[in-house]
Amino acid sequence: VRETVTYQPDLTASSPGHERTQFTQDAKITALCGGWQKIRTKIEEASVERFSENAKRGREGFEAVLEMSRRVFGEEKERERAKMA
Repeated sequence: VRETVTYQPDLTASSPGHERTQFTQDAKITALCGGWQKIRTKIEEASVERFSENAKRGREGFEAVLEMSRRVFGEEKERERAKMA
């Protein structure tokens, strides 16, 4: 399995104060089982399914962390505003 994950600023969908991140995930899965094509295919299919499940969980976790960060930064911003008032 070769997996690549890339996070980069999404300049097309961002605006000041509402920056976005583009998430790209790619995997190449190859089962090496010699001439046993049926077994090889089953291994590859199972690997792809597992990868998809893990990718979904990873994306959900990352989004949860971002949401918590937004909430904490928003609360901090409000505290700073209250101090200045």
